[in-house]
Amino acid sequence: MDVTIAHIRALLAVAEHGSFTRAAEALHLSQSGVSRTIAAFERRLGAPLLHRGAEGAELTALGHTVAGHGETVLRGLRAIQELRPDAAEPPLRAGAVASAHPRLLPAALAELHRRAPHREILTVRGEDDELAEWLAADTIDLAVSTVPIGPQPRVITDRFLAAVPERHPLAACSGIPAERLESAGIADPGGTCGPLLAAWFAEGGARWHPEHTVRDIPTVLTMVAAGITAAIVPALAVPARPPDGIALRPLLPPLHRKLYIQCRPRAAELAGLLAETADSPDH
Repeated sequence: MDVTIAHIRALLAVAEHGSFTRAAEALHLSQSGVSRTIAAFERRLGAPLLHRGAEGAELTALGHTVAGHGETVLRGLRAIQELRPDAAEPPLRAGAVASAHPRLLPAALAELHRRAPHREILTVRGEDDELAEWLAADTIDLAVSTVPIGPQPRVITDRFLAAVPERHPLAACSGIPAERLESAGIADPGGTCGPLLAAWFAEGGARWHPEHTVRDIPTVLTMVAAGITAAIVPALAVPARPPDGIALRPLLPPLHRKLYIQCRPRAAELAGLLAETADSPDH
């Protein structure tokens, strides 16, 4: 049975606040996220932990027992953390979806390191649901996701670019419409991009029918550089120095996606640097 700190924190928050909504606000998560976490916890234990009703939620008999053990676990973790010689300044931990790692996260972290060169910073890559769980469990201090995972996130707007081999006829275009890309052998970069691209193609009177599905944008770019395919990729997912042999062109009309930053107060400076990076002229 795989019980996580996120499960324990969610249960204790609901028990303390008496509702999923108030618990979500305290954890800086969405109500649906807390609800899913509790439901997953109950599935692992094979029994309900909460009585749910119009007046709110309260612990079942089993829930009281589990909550007691959970409080002991959290006290133990805090005691372990305090054993660090530098416990007053623990590492800053940032998590992000894969498409934020090639450019967005490194640029912001480089500036943060310049300002505070002795500060330890740890990064991890995860899917949206993993980032939500890690943030709830205090495993990370900041999350960059493709869907909101908490209340009032900071929103970053990212544009899509067409990536074509340098010798492809479309490389001579200053901008590329959907109808020109339809026959170019597009690769689907996966994640939440697919539905956005399908809608953009439909609006342009074309059909979204990718010839390749590759859930890794660096691999997609390698395939483009080798002349295997063309692609549409988020600009922030393209390294500052993309592989040789690639031409990046704007889409006509432009297409954008959103990234969401959720953070603890100690990561507010990094959140601001991420937003500045996304808004920089070279992006």
